[in-house]
Amino acid sequence: MVEATESDDDGTISSRTVQQRVDSCLSKMFESCEGDPKGSVHRSWGVTLVMMVFFFVVSIFEMLNLKSGEGSDALMMAAVWTAVVHLVLAIVGTFILKRFPTSFSVGFFLGLLLVIANQDLILFMTFHNYPYGSVQTNHSFANLGLTLFLMLLFFALILSQFREAIVMAAVDVKGFGQGEETTVGSESYFGYEDEESEIASRGQGK
Repeated sequence: MVEATESDDDGTISSRTVQQRVDSCLSKMFESCEGDPKGSVHRSWGVTLVMMVFFFVVSIFEMLNLKSGEGSDALMMAAVWTAVVHLVLAIVGTFILKRFPTSFSVGFFLGLLLVIANQDLILFMTFHNYPYGSVQTNHSFANLGLTLFLMLLFFALILSQFREAIVMAAVDVKGFGQGEETTVGSESYFGYEDEESEIASRGQGK
């Protein structure tokens, strides 16, 4: 039992060390963005949006290229589906960052980014050496998928690093006033307790 406990303790310490090293690397990587974390996230997302719109257009050309070159119906469907998925990602991501940046929605957005980034990497491997249709168009589509994979991965990292600033900024902008209400409520509550204790002490004195 003692040996098992020691191994568990060692595992916990090592995982914390790894987490600290990862956090240190991310802090150094995005050190220049710490002055304006919210603006850095929004600017990065704006650049990613431009690339996704361009990818949407290229996906349509790739579908037409495969159709004219007697390419695979499955890959034609993959090109169209990928275009639709990136369009949905652009809409959902913009809505979350601008209108609904809660802890849950930002976490959901991070997971969605990683899933679609992996899909882009698979597209790169699939279309890079595909011989049917225009080989140059296939290469362009594949390289653009690899570029989007790297961009989405980078944006996921910067959003993960500054997610607390995004969520806190939403509370400040919408003006929920949670902090002020909590303060007033706590002061009133403690004041009520003080009044009760004072009345009780007077009763005992009598």
